[in-house]
Amino acid sequence: MVSIVYCTRETNPQHKEHLIKSSGLHKHVEVIEIINNGESLTHAYNRGLKQAKYDIIVFCHDDIIIETKQWGNKLVKLFDKNPEYGIIGVAGSKNMPISGQWWENRSKMFGRVAHTHEGKTWLSAYSDDLGQNLEEVVVVDGVWFATHKNRIKKTFNEEVEGFHFYDVTFAFENFLEGVKNGVTTIIRINHQSIGMTNESWEKNRVNFSETFKDSLPVNVKRTMHNGQRFKINLCSLSFKEESVKDKILAEIGIGIKKLGHDVTITSILTPTMNKLVQKHGVKVCSMQEPPGYKLGDGKWVLNGPQGPTPSVEKTLYKVQDVNFDVIHIFNDELIDHYNRLYPDNTIVNTQYIDDLFVVDTQSEKVAKTIKLTTNLVEVKKTETVQKIISDYIELL
Repeated sequence: MVSIVYCTRETNPQHKEHLIKSSGLHKHVEVIEIINNGESLTHAYNRGLKQAKYDIIVFCHDDIIIETKQWGNKLVKLFDKNPEYGIIGVAGSKNMPISGQWWENRSKMFGRVAHTHEGKTWLSAYSDDLGQNLEEVVVVDGVWFATHKNRIKKTFNEEVEGFHFYDVTFAFENFLEGVKNGVTTIIRINHQSIGMTNESWEKNRVNFSETFKDSLPVNVKRTMHNGQRFKINLCSLSFKEESVKDKILAEIGIGIKKLGHDVTITSILTPTMNKLVQKHGVKVCSMQEPPGYKLGDGKWVLNGPQGPTPSVEKTLYKVQDVNFDVIHIFNDELIDHYNRLYPDNTIVNTQYIDDLFVVDTQSEKVAKTIKLTTNLVEVKKTETVQKIISDYIELL
């Protein structure tokens, strides 16, 4: 059913046994261990690809623990249920920028991979759990990925030397040939190290960017799966009960939440409006301390490279990596501010179709202008909110 290929400096029977047992495939799994003391991974992996007796082939590092039991059966089912996919990984990105650094835009990354290093373990959650779904991406990471050899159009490009960009080039060349690449979260990996860049990585990055300069950048749109949630941040300068404009904001937040999405309203908060939306599960956040940021007060301490440093009053510090699928701006005065705070996030602004308020103009810094009615009865309708979500999806 499944062949597994990995390279190692010296034979590793414990790793081989772990791969076999955790797969749950028993006699239907084959492990091809390649002793490699300098051969480029593209050469080694092509040998493994040719030698493999099964159609589904996993390529992985020799320093991983697969935490998912029966992962082999789950992988076979993924390929069976998704015949259009030729490559499936546990981490990847919908964006390949001109730079060749596929993680450049974190908001376009998908997957969930644990890391253990120097006695500490943490989860790199690049996206929400995808359930049984695959998310289409441009490239996948080489820590663990699988391919169906009857569905790919390209083997590993042996012009790529060393141990970097073998995975990115393989996935990208197949993507350009029409092969679908996907990310799954039903197979969980613990990588027993952390990725590091070096001179070899930089050399291969430059070569990749130069080789594919006529095809870059590339993006694929977000797939909307049944039950999948989006993270939406609605941002306004005010949130007052007496304001029709702010009531519209509240109703849109409530409506989006009712459709199952994760909604945060960031504004200058008021108790009455806070309670109105919070009872529907909408989160609220102060404009002074937007999600992922904390305002310095001179008392709390920031742990930086130089050690503990007291925060500076009225200075905004990034304390957590927070991303949204869409940041919806209700006042154009906020566009520059939120572009600085969340440079990798998709930002949209607002235009009211009946001109009750000052008409916001289209900005080059936003991906789309969402047109809204100021009729509260219309705003509360499910079809109105679904139209807003459809506008969001077009951008993802």
